[in-house]
Amino acid sequence: MLDYKLPFLKKKISYKSLGIVMICIFALSLIPLLIMGFYDFPSADDFSMAREPHLYFAATGNFFGTIVEAFKKAIWIYYNYEGYYFSALLTCLCPAVFGEQFYFLVPFIIIAMLVFGVCYFFNALFVRAWKFDKHLTNVVSMATLIMMIHFLKDSKARNQGFYWWSGAVNYVFTFGMAFFWVGLLIRILYDENKKACMGKFIWACIWAFPLGGANYLTALELAIVSVLVIFICMMNKFSKIGVEGLGEIGKKYIKLLWIPALINLIGFGFSVTSPGIEIRSAETTGNGPIKAVLLSLYGTFNVIMDEMVRWETLVVLLFLVPVFWVLAGKLKNKLRHPFVFILFAYGMVSSNLTPPYYAVSNFDEGRLVVLAWMEFVFFAVMTVFYLTAWIRGQWEDKAGAAFTASDDDSFSGEASSVILVLAAILVYGSALCVVPNPHYYTATSALYEIATGNAARYKEENNERLKVLKDTSVETAVLKEYTDAPDMLFYKDITDPEFADYWINTNMATWYNKKDVVIERIKHEE
Repeated sequence: MLDYKLPFLKKKISYKSLGIVMICIFALSLIPLLIMGFYDFPSADDFSMAREPHLYFAATGNFFGTIVEAFKKAIWIYYNYEGYYFSALLTCLCPAVFGEQFYFLVPFIIIAMLVFGVCYFFNALFVRAWKFDKHLTNVVSMATLIMMIHFLKDSKARNQGFYWWSGAVNYVFTFGMAFFWVGLLIRILYDENKKACMGKFIWACIWAFPLGGANYLTALELAIVSVLVIFICMMNKFSKIGVEGLGEIGKKYIKLLWIPALINLIGFGFSVTSPGIEIRSAETTGNGPIKAVLLSLYGTFNVIMDEMVRWETLVVLLFLVPVFWVLAGKLKNKLRHPFVFILFAYGMVSSNLTPPYYAVSNFDEGRLVVLAWMEFVFFAVMTVFYLTAWIRGQWEDKAGAAFTASDDDSFSGEASSVILVLAAILVYGSALCVVPNPHYYTATSALYEIATGNAARYKEENNERLKVLKDTSVETAVLKEYTDAPDMLFYKDITDPEFADYWINTNMATWYNKKDVVIERIKHEE
Protein backbone atom coordinates (compact mmCIF):
# COMPACT_ATOMS: atom_id res chain seq x y z
CA MET A 1 0.00 0.00 0.00
CA LEU A 2 1.07 3.59 -0.59
CA ASP A 3 2.33 5.58 2.36
CA TYR A 4 1.90 9.33 1.94
CA LYS A 5 0.86 12.53 3.66
CA LEU A 6 -1.35 15.21 2.21
CA PRO A 7 0.28 18.65 2.10
CA PHE A 8 -1.39 21.23 4.31
CA LEU A 9 -0.83 24.94 4.70
CA LYS A 10 1.69 25.98 7.30
CA LYS A 11 0.34 29.53 7.37
CA LYS A 12 -3.17 29.45 8.75
CA ILE A 13 -6.08 31.62 7.67
CA SER A 14 -7.29 33.93 10.41
CA TYR A 15 -10.99 34.46 11.03
CA LYS A 16 -10.63 38.20 10.60
CA SER A 17 -8.79 37.92 7.28
CA LEU A 18 -11.38 35.58 5.82
CA GLY A 19 -14.17 37.87 7.02
CA ILE A 20 -12.56 40.92 5.41
CA VAL A 21 -11.93 39.07 2.13
CA MET A 22 -15.55 37.89 1.96
CA ILE A 23 -16.87 41.41 2.62
CA CYS A 24 -14.62 42.83 -0.10
CA ILE A 25 -15.64 40.16 -2.61
CA PHE A 26 -19.31 40.75 -1.94
CA ALA A 27 -18.98 44.55 -2.05
CA LEU A 28 -17.12 44.40 -5.37
CA SER A 29 -19.71 42.01 -6.79
CA LEU A 30 -22.46 44.57 -6.12
CA ILE A 31 -20.82 47.36 -8.13
CA PRO A 32 -22.02 46.22 -11.59
CA LEU A 33 -25.50 45.54 -10.20
CA LEU A 34 -25.76 49.05 -8.83
CA ILE A 35 -24.34 50.60 -11.99
CA MET A 36 -27.07 48.82 -13.95
CA GLY A 37 -29.58 50.85 -11.95
CA PHE A 38 -28.55 53.98 -13.88
CA TYR A 39 -29.88 52.35 -17.06
CA ASP A 40 -33.17 51.22 -15.49
CA PHE A 41 -36.64 52.42 -16.46
CA PRO A 42 -40.15 51.88 -15.03
CA SER A 43 -42.64 49.56 -16.70
CA ALA A 44 -45.96 47.73 -16.37
CA ASP A 45 -47.34 47.91 -12.80
CA ASP A 46 -45.08 50.85 -11.99
CA PHE A 47 -47.41 52.98 -14.10
CA SER A 48 -50.60 51.58 -12.57
CA MET A 49 -49.78 51.12 -8.88
CA ALA A 50 -48.10 54.51 -8.51
CA ARG A 51 -50.27 56.35 -11.01
CA GLU A 52 -52.35 58.51 -8.64
CA PRO A 53 -49.40 59.59 -6.45
CA HIS A 54 -47.46 60.52 -9.59
CA LEU A 55 -50.30 62.55 -11.08
CA TYR A 56 -50.74 64.37 -7.78
CA PHE A 57 -47.02 65.17 -7.53
CA ALA A 58 -46.86 66.26 -11.18
CA ALA A 59 -49.77 68.66 -10.57
CA THR A 60 -48.74 70.05 -7.17
CA GLY A 61 -45.10 69.22 -6.44
CA ASN A 62 -46.21 68.52 -2.85
CA PHE A 63 -44.04 65.71 -1.45
CA PHE A 64 -46.03 65.03 1.74
CA GLY A 65 -49.31 65.23 -0.14
CA THR A 66 -47.94 62.61 -2.52
CA ILE A 67 -47.27 60.28 0.42
CA VAL A 68 -50.90 60.75 1.49
CA GLU A 69 -52.01 59.87 -2.05
CA ALA A 70 -49.93 56.71 -1.86
CA PHE A 71 -51.75 55.71 1.33
CA LYS A 72 -55.09 56.40 -0.38
CA LYS A 73 -54.15 54.21 -3.34
CA ALA A 74 -52.98 51.43 -1.01
CA ILE A 75 -56.34 51.53 0.77
CA TRP A 76 -58.12 51.33 -2.58
CA ILE A 77 -56.01 48.30 -3.54
CA TYR A 78 -56.86 46.64 -0.21
CA TYR A 79 -60.58 46.97 -0.85
CA ASN A 80 -60.56 46.30 -4.59
CA TYR A 81 -57.59 44.16 -5.61
CA GLU A 82 -55.21 42.62 -3.03
CA GLY A 83 -54.86 42.28 0.73
CA TYR A 84 -51.13 42.87 1.06
CA TYR A 85 -51.58 46.43 2.28
CA PHE A 86 -47.95 47.11 3.25
CA SER A 87 -46.52 45.84 -0.03
CA ALA A 88 -49.21 47.80 -1.89
CA LEU A 89 -48.15 51.00 -0.13
CA LEU A 90 -44.52 50.41 -1.05
CA THR A 91 -45.36 49.83 -4.72
CA CYS A 92 -47.31 53.11 -4.72
CA LEU A 93 -44.13 54.89 -3.61
CA CYS A 94 -42.17 54.06 -6.75
CA PRO A 95 -39.16 56.41 -7.17
CA ALA A 96 -40.48 57.32 -10.63
CA VAL A 97 -43.41 59.07 -8.92
CA PHE A 98 -41.05 62.00 -8.44
CA GLY A 99 -39.41 61.65 -11.85
CA GLU A 100 -37.91 58.93 -14.05
CA GLN A 101 -34.44 60.19 -13.12
CA PHE A 102 -34.89 58.71 -9.63
CA TYR A 103 -35.62 55.20 -10.88
CA PHE A 104 -31.91 54.35 -10.67
CA LEU A 105 -32.45 54.08 -6.90
CA VAL A 106 -34.39 50.82 -7.28
CA PRO A 107 -31.48 48.34 -6.96
CA PHE A 108 -29.83 50.52 -4.29
CA ILE A 109 -32.96 50.43 -2.11
CA ILE A 110 -33.77 46.75 -2.67
CA ILE A 111 -30.27 45.35 -2.24
CA ALA A 112 -29.56 47.60 0.76
CA MET A 113 -32.62 46.26 2.60
CA LEU A 114 -31.77 42.65 1.78
CA VAL A 115 -28.14 43.02 2.90
CA PHE A 116 -29.11 44.86 6.07
CA GLY A 117 -31.79 42.33 6.99
CA VAL A 118 -29.66 39.23 6.44
CA CYS A 119 -26.63 40.69 8.24
CA TYR A 120 -28.78 41.91 11.13
CA PHE A 121 -30.36 38.48 11.56
CA PHE A 122 -27.09 36.54 11.56
CA ASN A 123 -25.53 39.04 13.95
CA ALA A 124 -28.51 38.68 16.29
CA LEU A 125 -28.49 34.87 16.23
CA PHE A 126 -24.79 34.05 15.95
CA VAL A 127 -23.13 36.94 17.79
CA ARG A 128 -25.74 38.18 20.29
CA ALA A 129 -27.49 34.92 21.18
CA TRP A 130 -24.78 32.29 20.68
CA LYS A 131 -21.72 34.52 21.24
CA PHE A 132 -20.00 33.36 18.04
CA ASP A 133 -17.03 35.10 16.46
CA LYS A 134 -18.19 38.22 14.59
CA HIS A 135 -15.71 37.75 11.74
CA LEU A 136 -16.89 34.21 11.02
CA THR A 137 -20.45 35.46 11.26
CA ASN A 138 -19.59 37.96 8.54
CA VAL A 139 -18.29 35.09 6.41
CA VAL A 140 -21.63 33.30 6.79
CA SER A 141 -23.62 36.46 6.00
CA MET A 142 -21.58 37.28 2.90
CA ALA A 143 -21.65 33.71 1.58
CA THR A 144 -25.42 33.60 2.06
CA LEU A 145 -25.93 36.91 0.26
CA ILE A 146 -23.62 35.90 -2.60
CA MET A 147 -25.68 32.76 -3.16
CA MET A 148 -28.97 34.62 -2.85
CA ILE A 149 -28.08 37.35 -5.32
CA HIS A 150 -25.47 36.00 -7.73
CA PHE A 151 -26.38 32.32 -8.00
CA LEU A 152 -29.90 33.25 -9.10
CA LYS A 153 -29.91 31.97 -12.67
CA ASP A 154 -33.36 33.01 -13.90
CA SER A 155 -33.15 36.31 -15.82
CA LYS A 156 -36.80 37.10 -15.06
CA ALA A 157 -36.06 36.61 -11.37
CA ARG A 158 -33.09 38.98 -11.55
CA ASN A 159 -35.19 41.61 -13.28
CA GLN A 160 -38.23 41.35 -11.04
CA GLY A 161 -36.14 40.87 -7.92
CA PHE A 162 -33.79 43.85 -8.21
CA TYR A 163 -34.73 46.22 -11.05
CA TRP A 164 -38.51 46.30 -11.45
CA TRP A 165 -39.82 48.31 -8.52
CA SER A 166 -43.30 46.83 -8.28
CA GLY A 167 -41.94 43.30 -8.04
CA ALA A 168 -38.72 43.98 -6.14
CA VAL A 169 -40.13 46.14 -3.34
CA ASN A 170 -43.10 43.80 -2.90
CA TYR A 171 -40.97 40.68 -2.54
CA VAL A 172 -37.22 41.13 -1.98
CA PHE A 173 -37.46 44.35 0.04
CA THR A 174 -40.06 42.98 2.46
CA PHE A 175 -38.11 39.70 2.61
CA GLY A 176 -35.12 41.67 3.89
CA MET A 177 -37.39 43.45 6.36
CA ALA A 178 -38.59 40.05 7.62
CA PHE A 179 -35.01 39.09 8.51
CA PHE A 180 -34.66 42.40 10.33
CA TRP A 181 -37.86 41.81 12.31
CA VAL A 182 -36.90 38.29 13.39
CA GLY A 183 -33.46 39.65 14.30
CA LEU A 184 -35.18 42.25 16.49
CA LEU A 185 -37.05 39.49 18.35
CA ILE A 186 -33.77 37.70 19.05
CA ARG A 187 -31.91 40.81 20.14
CA ILE A 188 -34.73 41.78 22.50
CA LEU A 189 -33.87 38.66 24.48
CA TYR A 190 -30.08 38.82 24.32
CA ASP A 191 -29.05 42.47 24.29
CA GLU A 192 -27.61 43.44 27.65
CA ASN A 193 -28.65 47.09 27.59
CA LYS A 194 -32.08 47.62 29.15
CA LYS A 195 -32.80 50.80 27.21
CA ALA A 196 -31.74 49.19 23.92
CA CYS A 197 -33.98 46.19 24.57
CA MET A 198 -36.94 48.46 25.21
CA GLY A 199 -36.28 50.33 21.95
CA LYS A 200 -36.04 47.10 19.99
CA PHE A 201 -39.23 45.79 21.59
CA ILE A 202 -41.08 48.94 20.52
CA TRP A 203 -39.71 48.66 16.98
CA ALA A 204 -40.69 44.99 16.83
CA CYS A 205 -44.25 45.93 17.79
CA ILE A 206 -44.34 48.80 15.29
CA TRP A 207 -43.15 46.70 12.33
CA ALA A 208 -45.14 43.59 13.27
CA PHE A 209 -48.43 44.83 11.80
CA PRO A 210 -47.07 46.16 8.47
CA LEU A 211 -45.14 42.94 7.85
CA GLY A 212 -48.38 41.02 8.31
CA GLY A 213 -49.43 42.81 5.12
CA ALA A 214 -46.31 42.03 3.11
CA ASN A 215 -46.42 39.74 0.08
CA TYR A 216 -48.19 36.52 0.98
CA LEU A 217 -45.04 34.39 0.78
CA THR A 218 -43.19 36.43 3.38
CA ALA A 219 -46.31 37.19 5.44
CA LEU A 220 -47.17 33.48 5.71
CA GLU A 221 -43.69 32.59 6.88
CA LEU A 222 -43.70 35.36 9.47
CA ALA A 223 -47.12 34.14 10.63
CA ILE A 224 -45.59 30.69 11.17
CA VAL A 225 -42.72 32.28 13.09
CA SER A 226 -45.18 34.29 15.18
CA VAL A 227 -47.15 31.15 16.07
CA LEU A 228 -43.90 29.47 17.14
CA VAL A 229 -42.93 32.51 19.23
CA ILE A 230 -46.30 32.51 21.03
CA PHE A 231 -46.01 28.74 21.60
CA ILE A 232 -42.51 29.11 23.07
CA CYS A 233 -43.67 31.97 25.31
CA MET A 234 -46.56 29.87 26.62
CA MET A 235 -44.42 26.79 27.21
CA ASN A 236 -41.78 28.91 28.92
CA LYS A 237 -44.41 30.41 31.21
CA PHE A 238 -45.41 26.92 32.35
CA SER A 239 -41.76 25.81 32.60
CA LYS A 240 -42.17 23.29 29.77
CA ILE A 241 -39.56 24.93 27.52
CA GLY A 242 -36.46 26.81 28.58
CA VAL A 243 -34.77 29.50 26.53
CA GLU A 244 -31.03 29.22 27.11
CA GLY A 245 -28.56 32.01 27.74
CA LEU A 246 -31.02 34.66 28.91
CA GLY A 247 -29.94 37.34 31.35
CA GLU A 248 -32.21 39.21 33.70
CA ILE A 249 -33.45 41.49 30.92
CA GLY A 250 -34.07 38.56 28.58
CA LYS A 251 -36.04 36.69 31.24
CA LYS A 252 -38.30 39.72 31.54
CA TYR A 253 -38.89 40.10 27.80
CA ILE A 254 -39.50 36.41 27.11
CA LYS A 255 -42.76 37.02 28.95
CA LEU A 256 -43.63 39.88 26.57
CA LEU A 257 -42.43 38.57 23.23
CA TRP A 258 -45.88 37.24 22.41
CA ILE A 259 -47.09 40.83 21.96
CA PRO A 260 -45.28 41.64 18.66
CA ALA A 261 -46.01 38.09 17.49
CA LEU A 262 -49.72 38.55 18.13
CA ILE A 263 -49.69 41.96 16.41
CA ASN A 264 -48.11 40.31 13.37
CA LEU A 265 -50.80 37.63 13.30
CA ILE A 266 -53.51 40.30 13.53
CA GLY A 267 -51.91 42.10 10.57
CA PHE A 268 -51.78 38.83 8.63
CA GLY A 269 -55.46 38.29 9.45
CA PHE A 270 -56.32 41.71 8.01
CA SER A 271 -54.39 40.82 4.88
CA VAL A 272 -55.95 37.44 4.13
CA THR A 273 -59.49 38.64 4.83
CA SER A 274 -59.36 41.78 2.71
CA PRO A 275 -62.34 42.54 0.42
CA GLY A 276 -59.95 42.82 -2.52
CA ILE A 277 -58.97 39.15 -2.33
CA GLU A 278 -62.48 38.01 -3.21
CA ILE A 279 -62.54 40.36 -6.20
CA ARG A 280 -59.10 39.25 -7.39
CA SER A 281 -59.87 35.54 -6.92
CA ALA A 282 -62.72 35.87 -9.41
CA GLU A 283 -60.10 36.74 -12.05
CA THR A 284 -57.79 33.80 -11.34
CA THR A 285 -57.90 30.02 -11.13
CA GLY A 286 -56.38 28.53 -8.01
CA ASN A 287 -56.16 25.22 -6.15
CA GLY A 288 -57.70 23.95 -2.97
CA PRO A 289 -55.57 24.31 0.19
CA ILE A 290 -54.64 20.60 0.40
CA LYS A 291 -53.59 20.41 -3.24
CA ALA A 292 -51.67 23.68 -2.90
CA VAL A 293 -49.70 22.27 0.04
CA LEU A 294 -48.93 19.03 -1.82
CA LEU A 295 -47.83 20.98 -4.90
CA SER A 296 -45.61 23.11 -2.68
CA LEU A 297 -43.90 20.08 -1.16
CA TYR A 298 -43.28 18.68 -4.63
CA GLY A 299 -42.31 22.07 -6.02
CA THR A 300 -39.46 22.39 -3.53
CA PHE A 301 -37.84 19.44 -5.29
CA ASN A 302 -38.96 20.29 -8.80
CA VAL A 303 -38.73 24.08 -8.96
CA ILE A 304 -35.85 24.71 -6.57
CA MET A 305 -33.63 21.67 -6.01
CA ASP A 306 -33.86 20.25 -9.52
CA GLU A 307 -34.05 23.40 -11.65
CA MET A 308 -32.24 26.06 -9.63
CA VAL A 309 -29.47 24.47 -7.55
CA ARG A 310 -26.17 24.27 -9.43
CA TRP A 311 -22.70 23.02 -8.55
CA GLU A 312 -21.45 26.37 -7.20
CA THR A 313 -24.12 26.40 -4.48
CA LEU A 314 -22.90 23.02 -3.23
CA VAL A 315 -19.29 24.24 -3.27
CA VAL A 316 -20.11 27.31 -1.17
CA LEU A 317 -22.09 25.21 1.31
CA LEU A 318 -19.06 22.91 1.64
CA PHE A 319 -16.89 26.02 2.01
CA LEU A 320 -18.97 26.95 5.05
CA VAL A 321 -18.49 23.58 6.77
CA PRO A 322 -15.05 24.46 8.30
CA VAL A 323 -16.53 27.78 9.42
CA PHE A 324 -19.51 26.07 11.02
CA TRP A 325 -17.23 23.50 12.64
CA VAL A 326 -15.40 26.26 14.47
CA LEU A 327 -18.61 28.09 15.37
CA ALA A 328 -20.23 24.91 16.67
CA GLY A 329 -17.46 24.60 19.24
CA LYS A 330 -18.83 27.73 20.91
CA LEU A 331 -22.29 26.27 21.45
CA LYS A 332 -23.00 25.78 25.14
CA ASN A 333 -25.60 23.13 24.40
CA LYS A 334 -25.42 20.58 21.62
CA LEU A 335 -27.93 20.41 18.77
CA ARG A 336 -29.46 16.94 18.85
CA HIS A 337 -32.42 16.85 16.46
CA PRO A 338 -31.14 17.14 12.85
CA PHE A 339 -34.01 15.19 11.33
CA VAL A 340 -36.60 17.45 12.97
CA PHE A 341 -34.74 20.56 11.81
CA ILE A 342 -34.46 19.27 8.24
CA LEU A 343 -38.22 18.67 8.18
CA PHE A 344 -38.81 22.15 9.59
CA ALA A 345 -36.48 23.75 7.02
CA TYR A 346 -38.09 21.85 4.16
CA GLY A 347 -41.54 22.83 5.36
CA MET A 348 -40.61 26.51 5.60
CA VAL A 349 -39.15 26.53 2.08
CA SER A 350 -42.24 24.76 0.78
CA SER A 351 -44.52 27.27 2.51
CA ASN A 352 -43.04 29.90 0.20
CA LEU A 353 -44.62 28.11 -2.74
CA THR A 354 -48.04 27.56 -1.19
CA PRO A 355 -49.64 31.03 -1.68
CA PRO A 356 -49.09 31.18 -5.48
CA TYR A 357 -50.11 27.56 -5.96
CA TYR A 358 -53.24 28.29 -3.94
CA ALA A 359 -54.07 31.58 -5.66
CA VAL A 360 -53.01 31.16 -9.30
CA SER A 361 -52.04 27.46 -9.64
CA ASN A 362 -48.46 28.15 -10.74
CA PHE A 363 -45.07 29.42 -9.70
CA ASP A 364 -43.90 31.01 -12.93
CA GLU A 365 -43.27 34.69 -12.24
CA GLY A 366 -39.69 35.76 -11.57
CA ARG A 367 -40.60 37.68 -8.42
CA LEU A 368 -41.89 34.43 -6.91
CA VAL A 369 -38.86 32.45 -8.05
CA VAL A 370 -36.40 34.92 -6.54
CA LEU A 371 -38.02 34.71 -3.11
CA ALA A 372 -38.22 30.92 -3.19
CA TRP A 373 -34.54 30.77 -4.12
CA MET A 374 -33.47 33.13 -1.36
CA GLU A 375 -35.51 31.26 1.21
CA PHE A 376 -33.98 27.97 0.06
CA VAL A 377 -30.45 29.40 0.32
CA PHE A 378 -31.07 30.62 3.86
CA PHE A 379 -32.43 27.31 5.09
CA ALA A 380 -29.75 25.37 3.21
CA VAL A 381 -27.14 27.40 5.10
CA MET A 382 -28.89 26.84 8.43
CA THR A 383 -29.30 23.12 7.72
CA VAL A 384 -25.59 22.70 6.93
CA PHE A 385 -24.81 24.55 10.16
CA TYR A 386 -27.16 22.33 12.15
CA LEU A 387 -25.75 19.12 10.67
CA THR A 388 -22.16 20.27 11.21
CA ALA A 389 -22.89 21.19 14.82
CA TRP A 390 -24.71 17.88 15.37
CA ILE A 391 -21.83 15.83 13.92
CA ARG A 392 -19.32 17.70 16.05
CA GLY A 393 -21.46 17.09 19.12
CA GLN A 394 -21.68 13.36 18.34
CA TRP A 395 -17.93 13.05 17.93
CA GLU A 396 -17.26 14.99 21.09
CA ASP A 397 -19.64 12.70 22.99
CA LYS A 398 -17.81 9.63 21.73
CA ALA A 399 -14.38 11.15 22.41
CA GLY A 400 -15.48 12.11 25.90
CA ALA A 401 -14.09 15.62 25.54
CA ALA A 402 -14.48 18.67 23.37
CA PHE A 403 -12.19 19.33 20.42
CA THR A 404 -9.60 21.98 21.00
CA ALA A 405 -8.72 24.57 18.39
CA SER A 406 -5.08 25.13 17.46
CA ASP A 407 -5.49 28.89 17.64
CA ASP A 408 -8.05 31.23 19.13
CA ASP A 409 -8.47 33.27 15.95
CA SER A 410 -7.32 31.06 13.06
CA PHE A 411 -8.36 27.89 11.28
CA SER A 412 -6.17 24.82 11.53
CA GLY A 413 -3.79 24.03 8.68
CA GLU A 414 -6.15 21.33 7.44
CA ALA A 415 -9.19 23.60 7.52
CA SER A 416 -7.26 26.43 5.85
CA SER A 417 -6.25 24.06 3.07
CA VAL A 418 -9.84 22.89 2.55
CA ILE A 419 -11.05 26.50 2.36
CA LEU A 420 -8.45 27.44 -0.25
CA VAL A 421 -9.06 24.31 -2.34
CA LEU A 422 -12.82 24.94 -2.41
CA ALA A 423 -12.24 28.60 -3.26
CA ALA A 424 -9.95 27.54 -6.13
CA ILE A 425 -12.58 25.07 -7.39
CA LEU A 426 -15.19 27.84 -7.31
CA VAL A 427 -12.97 30.28 -9.23
CA TYR A 428 -11.88 27.71 -11.83
CA GLY A 429 -15.35 26.28 -12.33
CA SER A 430 -16.86 29.75 -12.56
CA ALA A 431 -14.39 30.72 -15.28
CA LEU A 432 -15.36 27.64 -17.27
CA CYS A 433 -19.04 28.57 -16.97
CA VAL A 434 -18.83 32.34 -17.45
CA VAL A 435 -16.62 32.38 -20.56
CA PRO A 436 -19.21 30.64 -22.78
CA ASN A 437 -22.16 32.16 -20.88
CA PRO A 438 -21.59 35.67 -19.48
CA HIS A 439 -25.08 35.59 -17.95
CA TYR A 440 -24.19 32.64 -15.69
CA TYR A 441 -23.99 34.83 -12.56
CA THR A 442 -25.97 37.96 -11.80
CA ALA A 443 -22.80 40.08 -11.49
CA THR A 444 -21.25 38.79 -14.72
CA SER A 445 -24.53 39.31 -16.55
CA ALA A 446 -24.59 42.94 -15.42
CA LEU A 447 -20.95 43.39 -16.43
CA TYR A 448 -21.69 41.96 -19.87
CA GLU A 449 -24.66 44.27 -20.47
CA ILE A 450 -22.59 47.28 -19.42
CA ALA A 451 -19.44 46.32 -21.33
CA THR A 452 -21.23 45.51 -24.58
CA GLY A 453 -23.24 48.74 -24.50
CA ASN A 454 -26.61 46.95 -24.35
CA ALA A 455 -27.56 48.76 -21.17
CA ALA A 456 -26.49 52.14 -22.59
CA ARG A 457 -28.53 51.54 -25.75
CA TYR A 458 -31.57 50.64 -23.65
CA LYS A 459 -31.21 53.91 -21.74
CA GLU A 460 -30.77 55.90 -24.94
CA GLU A 461 -33.90 54.35 -26.44
CA ASN A 462 -35.85 55.17 -23.29
CA ASN A 463 -34.63 58.75 -23.46
CA GLU A 464 -35.94 58.93 -27.03
CA ARG A 465 -39.27 57.62 -25.79
CA LEU A 466 -39.36 60.25 -23.05
CA LYS A 467 -38.97 63.04 -25.60
CA VAL A 468 -42.17 61.86 -27.26
CA LEU A 469 -43.99 61.16 -23.98
CA LYS A 470 -43.19 64.59 -22.57
CA ASP A 471 -44.03 66.49 -25.76
CA THR A 472 -47.29 68.27 -24.84
CA SER A 473 -48.21 68.68 -28.52
CA VAL A 474 -48.43 64.89 -29.00
CA GLU A 475 -51.75 63.23 -28.17
CA THR A 476 -51.02 59.70 -29.39
CA ALA A 477 -47.47 58.76 -28.46
CA VAL A 478 -45.93 56.27 -30.89
CA LEU A 479 -42.87 54.72 -29.25
CA LYS A 480 -40.20 52.75 -31.08
CA GLU A 481 -39.74 49.12 -30.14
CA TYR A 482 -36.59 48.33 -28.17
CA THR A 483 -33.73 47.02 -30.28
CA ASP A 484 -32.55 44.40 -27.80
CA ALA A 485 -33.54 45.23 -24.23
CA PRO A 486 -31.37 43.63 -21.52
CA ASP A 487 -33.25 40.88 -19.70
CA MET A 488 -32.07 42.20 -16.33
CA LEU A 489 -33.72 45.58 -16.93
CA PHE A 490 -36.68 44.88 -19.21
CA TYR A 491 -39.94 43.46 -17.84
CA LYS A 492 -42.97 44.24 -20.03
CA ASP A 493 -43.69 46.74 -22.76
CA ILE A 494 -46.68 48.43 -24.37
CA THR A 495 -48.21 46.75 -27.40
CA ASP A 496 -49.52 47.41 -30.92
CA PRO A 497 -52.05 50.12 -31.97
CA GLU A 498 -54.89 47.62 -32.38
CA PHE A 499 -54.48 46.80 -28.69
CA ALA A 500 -54.18 50.37 -27.45
CA ASP A 501 -56.60 49.59 -24.63
CA TYR A 502 -54.12 47.07 -23.16
CA TRP A 503 -53.67 47.89 -19.47
CA ILE A 504 -49.99 48.83 -19.74
CA ASN A 505 -50.74 51.16 -22.66
CA THR A 506 -53.63 52.88 -20.91
CA ASN A 507 -51.76 53.36 -17.64
CA MET A 508 -48.69 54.75 -19.35
CA ALA A 509 -50.91 57.07 -21.36
CA THR A 510 -52.56 58.36 -18.18
CA TRP A 511 -49.17 58.73 -16.48
CA TYR A 512 -47.90 61.01 -19.27
CA ASN A 513 -51.27 62.69 -19.98
CA LYS A 514 -51.66 61.17 -23.45
CA LYS A 515 -54.75 59.99 -25.29
CA ASP A 516 -53.00 56.78 -26.41
CA VAL A 517 -49.58 55.19 -26.21
CA VAL A 518 -48.69 52.54 -28.80
CA ILE A 519 -45.60 50.86 -30.15
CA GLU A 520 -43.91 51.07 -33.53
CA ARG A 521 -42.41 47.70 -34.38
CA ILE A 522 -38.94 47.32 -35.87
CA LYS A 523 -39.16 46.16 -39.48
CA HIS A 524 -36.95 43.13 -40.03
CA GLU A 525 -35.57 42.30 -43.45
CA GLU A 526 -36.87 39.03 -44.87
